[in-house]
Amino acid sequence: MTTRTQPLDELGEIVNGSRPYTLRSRLLTVLAADRAAPPDPTEDRAHRMHRQLRLLARNLPPAGELFRDPEQLAVLSECVALVDPPLYMAVLNHYALCLGSMATLAEDPTRIGRPWQALTTGRTKGVFLVTEIGDASSHLGTRTVARLDPDTREFVLDTPVPGAAKFSSVGGAGGPQTAVVCARVLVDDTDHGVFSFVVELTDNAGPLPGVEISRRIEAPSLPLDYALVRFQGVRVPHRQWLSDQAHVDADGVLHDPLGDRDARLQRTLSVGQLLWATLPSAVAAMTRQSAVQALRFSAHRRAHGRLAPGARVLDLRNQQHALLGALAEAFALTCAGRTAREIWARSRTAHHTPPPAPDGMTFSPWTAVDRPLAVLKAATVRRAAQVAAECQHRCGLAGFLHPNLLDGYHGFAHAFDTAGGDGQLILLDAGRALAQAGGGAGGGAGGTVPRAEATPDHPGWWPAVARAHEQRLRDTLRRTLQRRTRAGRTGLDLWNPLLDAAHELGAAYGARLIADAVAAAVEAVHDPELRAILHPLAALHGAVEARRAAGSLLAAGTLSPATARALPTVIDGLCDRLLPHLPLLCGAMGAPPGAVPAPLGADDYATALYDSLDRSPERPS
Repeated sequence: MTTRTQPLDELGEIVNGSRPYTLRSRLLTVLAADRAAPPDPTEDRAHRMHRQLRLLARNLPPAGELFRDPEQLAVLSECVALVDPPLYMAVLNHYALCLGSMATLAEDPTRIGRPWQALTTGRTKGVFLVTEIGDASSHLGTRTVARLDPDTREFVLDTPVPGAAKFSSVGGAGGPQTAVVCARVLVDDTDHGVFSFVVELTDNAGPLPGVEISRRIEAPSLPLDYALVRFQGVRVPHRQWLSDQAHVDADGVLHDPLGDRDARLQRTLSVGQLLWATLPSAVAAMTRQSAVQALRFSAHRRAHGRLAPGARVLDLRNQQHALLGALAEAFALTCAGRTAREIWARSRTAHHTPPPAPDGMTFSPWTAVDRPLAVLKAATVRRAAQVAAECQHRCGLAGFLHPNLLDGYHGFAHAFDTAGGDGQLILLDAGRALAQAGGGAGGGAGGTVPRAEATPDHPGWWPAVARAHEQRLRDTLRRTLQRRTRAGRTGLDLWNPLLDAAHELGAAYGARLIADAVAAAVEAVHDPELRAILHPLAALHGAVEARRAAGSLLAAGTLSPATARALPTVIDGLCDRLLPHLPLLCGAMGAPPGAVPAPLGADDYATALYDSLDRSPERPS
């Protein structure tokens, strides 16, 4: 198929945004070269991670510049996620959470001194210690304490019970590590809420005095060196307290301008906004690559089934539904990633963190920090994990081989349903907050059924359905909640039977945010040829989503049984419209040639796989 430059350019703008292309090209080049290099048999996983962080630091702008530019942080996330998912988990810890906390909560991070310098140059690996292993929702009940020593003005960090042990990727002995540790500040036994502290954990010889690190814990979905961390009287200099405008006066009294422990927790954890703003772009990049490679593999793969010996696997309708549907999902997540970055940019411009809503931290603190960003995080990683798993399944054995990267993409997205803010708790809190708030879903169709002229093969159909479904679920849950409240029920007694409904509403809200992001992106397209391609792609996303959520849609009365029964035929027609445009779509949505050294998408997969593997040495004659 011959394509003009304009559609490719405009689609590239949707996929890559206004990213710094020089940085993107440089990072992909050095990461791909590092991944393709023969492994060093003397280098274990921990040492390799430290070396890779130093490699990234040499190729990134200075830290101050990096944190002023969301687009550069998004480029870093996407490039590392594409080439090396486990490394991306370490990058999130190091840059988004550890350095990000320091950049957000310290008046001048350079005054922190040696830890800041070592982290920004990659000499030290950074981690973020917030989760405690003993309780659910531990962020709301942090038990690690930091007591102010009034004589030295140091803080003394302690883990009072085993259940307060922190969990993160701090295992192994690869070199120096520094953590941002979330701890409850006590001054004369008065609880002032949860603040962050910069704590040096290890040097080249191992844990520093007072720091206890357990043996390594394996998590196969995301292979890193995890461990438990406890503190026994660790003294933290005053300059390493990320005070965020709080201060201790000459009499040893702590003054916090926020004046409220929930507000302080929200502010301390607001570093999550940086993660949630860039993570959807990264998982979208993983999802695009999963779909593109699986499509290319299926287009070249021949089947020997008796129905049509020698037919391409991609000629099978169920394969088209799965993989073209995956490409449509990848496009939708790409649009959602752009929306997440825009939300974060607006919040940075506002220069303030909104106060927590009343009872805004019921299940977790995350939606009180930023509801749309937290829900976009939860919704996008779940969809990314489902798409990667589907692509693995549709590629057979090849989908599960490590060199093809699909297992890494799936493992990362699956693990991040819990990491970075638990998706289950985020959606529960979002559904609870929506049901308790007044008003409608916000703009547009409200609770009405979509207009008759908007059919499922139209890109505007699914945004209208998603909005109507969210409103119906919201109205139903609100009425039930009001009825139970009038009957005198409170707390867990009030909410326990409604948790599934709250989660369903939170998920519907996430689906609507993504649908709106797709609609906005398609509406902004100027080139008529590209609009003709993206309309069926957007419509396919909607039809696939509706088919997946048909049970909920039918139960709520948002979708009629006849429409639900027609969805497979609609998907057939949309696939037929998209198949001629696959070269353009795959070319624009896949990684640049050579950037991801995985053999799966090669024209001759078997040869590419064989060439990528080490050979056994020849036997002597």
